[in-house]
Amino acid sequence: MKTYKVTVTETVTKWYNESSELHREDGPAIEWANGDKFYFINGKLHREDGPAVKYVIGSVGFENGDKFYYINGEELTKQEFKARDSKTVITK
Repeated sequence: MKTYKVTVTETVTKWYNESSELHREDGPAIEWANGDKFYFINGKLHREDGPAVKYVIGSVGFENGDKFYYINGEELTKQEFKARDSKTVITK
């Protein structure tokens, strides 16, 4: 069972691993009250099943289309992300 340290304020919730790095395996490690989400593994932006960064405008659920893809902290284009084999991690 994973243990996380979670901090919660009126504007943001953050999950940390035992090394105090932003980390969450089952969701975003940072969730802003406005709906923005950032996915981290061991302190690096990382998400294998979608964009690691998602911004919203106005109310939650209304995305402005800005999405950023990262694997192990390295940014990928949407095409690079979609082209990778699901079992292969691309690093630059």
